[in-house]
This record gives sequence, structure tokens and C-alpha cells, in this order.
Amino acid sequence: MRRRAWLLATLALPAWAQEDSKGLAEEVRARLVQPEWLRGEFEQSKRVPGFKKPLLARGDFIVARGRGVLWRTRTPFAGELKLTRDEIRATQGGVTAFRMDARSEPALRMINGLMFALLNGDVSGLAELFSLQGEAKGKSWTLALRPRAGALQQQLQSIELEGDAYVRRILIKEQSGDESLITLSQLRGDARAEPGLFTP
Repeated sequence: MRRRAWLLATLALPAWAQEDSKGLAEEVRARLVQPEWLRGEFEQSKRVPGFKKPLLARGDFIVARGRGVLWRTRTPFAGELKLTRDEIRATQGGVTAFRMDARSEPALRMINGLMFALLNGDVSGLAELFSLQGEAKGKSWTLALRPRAGALQQQLQSIELEGDAYVRRILIKEQSGDESLITLSQLRGDARAEPGLFTP
């Protein structure tokens, strides 16, 4: 994780983005709902070279726009992963397993920003980091993101997204050969906040 954070920190962002990518990003953004609070269920299947069966995890999540993301895993074991602008914190059984402070490692802000963009549908921001291909047809859309030249390209092959009013499917392909498929379901916007959830 720390190595990835450092690599992202050294990424030189281009000062321009292809006009076709921007146009596609705007088409997708127009179809997306961006509630203050988004709740849903997730299933993650991770394939690792050398293992016959994928690693499976299921649980629920909460996204508070501009504040943070909380992943609560139920199976194969219970745990929480919370991402905010300032830190990444993992807990198991109410005990902190690890904590990374973005104030000492500012690159974490980029990692969190990427997650926020994916789940909140801020695809215009993604166009700065990735070249975009795909289509928006009717209420549905697909996007294939390929990292632009730079350190991010050393880690990721591509990210594939599918959705409608919400992001429904995320497929992440890493240069190592690992593949993570995240399927999101039971998605619902909610105006009801949870005080203190993303505050220190």
C-alpha cells in the first residue's frame, strides 16, 4: 500500500485531456445520481495468479459525498475499512488493525480521491488520470479506463465500469495479473446522515 501511495505521488498529471474523453465523461455524468449518502451491498471477487479459486468477500458500504467511504465486510470475516480525506483505517472486532495518515503521506489523498470518483461517478476527474473509452446509450453506460503514461501505468492495466444511475460493476486489472471484480447492488440514495461516521 505504501509503495502504491508513493507511485501515485510521483505521477505527473497531464495538463490536458482528450476532448472525446471529456465528452464521454460528461455523457456518463449526466446519467448518474449523486446523493449526499449512498448505501448498498457489495461482492468482491479477486483472482490471483497461482490460485485456482477466487477470493470472495461480501458486505455493505456507505459513501458520504466528499467525506468518506466505509466498507463493512461480513464474509469471510467481519471487518471495516474506512477511507476519508485524511486517512485509511481498518478495524476488526472494534480494534484498529492499521491506520495510514494522509497528512504524513499526502498521496493517500489521491488514492481516496480515486475511490470517491469511482463510487460517486465523478468521471470528469478520472479523465485527467485515464484515457476513456466506452459508450452511453439510453440509461446505461460502460467505460474502459486505461492509465495515462506515468507511474500509475506501472500498477494498473485498466479499470472497467458499468452502470446506469449508479456505478454497478467495477473490474480492476493490475499489471501483476491480479483481477478484482466488485459488484454493487441494493443501491439507494439517502438524505439521512450518520453523525460522527466520518469525523475523528
